[in-house]
Amino acid sequence: MTLGFWLKKAISACLMPLPAALVLLAAGLWWARSEARRKRGLRLVAAGFALLYVTSLPPVAHLALAPLERGADGYVAAHAHAAGGGPAVAAIVALGAGYHPVPGRPLTGQVSGASVTRVAEAVRIARLHPTAAVHCSGWGGGQSGSNGQAACDLAVALGVAATRVVVHASPRDTEEEAAAVARVLRARGQLGAPVVLVTHAAHMPRAALLFRAAGLRVVPAPTGHVSAATPRWTLVPSTFALGTTTGAWHEWLGRAWLWLRGVGG
Repeated sequence: MTLGFWLKKAISACLMPLPAALVLLAAGLWWARSEARRKRGLRLVAAGFALLYVTSLPPVAHLALAPLERGADGYVAAHAHAAGGGPAVAAIVALGAGYHPVPGRPLTGQVSGASVTRVAEAVRIARLHPTAAVHCSGWGGGQSGSNGQAACDLAVALGVAATRVVVHASPRDTEEEAAAVARVLRARGQLGAPVVLVTHAAHMPRAALLFRAAGLRVVPAPTGHVSAATPRWTLVPSTFALGTTTGAWHEWLGRAWLWLRGVGG
């Protein structure tokens, strides 16, 4: 299972715009060393530059990301009741999003900005549902501690009672996070109760699919929206646009992988 996890990560990384462009550039330069293959090599170099340029354009970033964030309205308490009534919200789940512990740094500096955003939204929602547990997840990537523990510590620092938090320190991806939350709720006899899922808007479609596949009754609570109402029509590339395109492409690849596996129908 560990080998499969790392293989999936490696393949996914190689398919991202920047690594793919670098592979094309490196291969093209290698082939161009030979007189017989110079034209083919130069074509690969041109393809690498073209890929890097196109994926760094703000309009392309918008077109890749906007469909993932479409309709991702912010959470209000009424959403839990609209999901079918019945039991009260059992859990508010803030998914992991990056962990880099350094002694002396505040909690907000030991988890990524994306993780801070998710925890802050989870804390806001926790005030709307004072009886719901707050779950924070994410492994440590081989470092001391974990994303889940640091995120829960941050939630407590922001006002959530320590008795309400549940740490999931071992999940390495969204599918493992869903399984971990399902195990806890099953053990507590709360598997049929609503679960408020907090993650970035672009990640929400895939995350909700995986949580529902784990048998959880999901109420989406998207945050961290990036796309604007309209794209910025410019042909000047930017690193921000490249990062946005990369994040969106990661989500589209993830959804394609779930479709191939038959997850969620």
